[in-house]
Amino acid sequence: MSLDQSFIVVKYGDDQEALFNPWCSTQTLVDWIRRKCECPKDVVIDLVDLDGQVKNLSGSSEEYANELVTGRETYILIHVEKADNGPNRYIPLLNNIEKINPELMIKLNNMARPSTRNKRERTKKMSRSGKPSKLESSLKRPTSTERRSKQPK
Repeated sequence: MSLDQSFIVVKYGDDQEALFNPWCSTQTLVDWIRRKCECPKDVVIDLVDLDGQVKNLSGSSEEYANELVTGRETYILIHVEKADNGPNRYIPLLNNIEKINPELMIKLNNMARPSTRNKRERTKKMSRSGKPSKLESSLKRPTSTERRSKQPK
């Protein structure tokens, strides 16, 4: 039985990178990344892979980090701005990422936008004539004009 003893590469700052051993708790990994990459304690940090998948290390402090990251892979250090309402904002802590990996920057920006899922679902429920389906009409709140017309005169 051989254990995969590989490390991960974390890119940050002015095209700097550091090696980390993911065979530890996610909290320990985050602490070491914070120390090595000189991140303040009050900043929420995480990693994102080159495909734009945020690893959510801070939300899994009891798990082993090697269950969330893959050995020998490269990750970008990010700052997570927690939002009260809506999606979190992900800010890369790798300078010039828009030049190094513009596709990743676009993905991070898109994750911070509010979802338009409800609008798409409503569009799917529209009939071919462009009018709302019976289901959509029954779920829709009446407009002020519709409420006035239903009131007894």
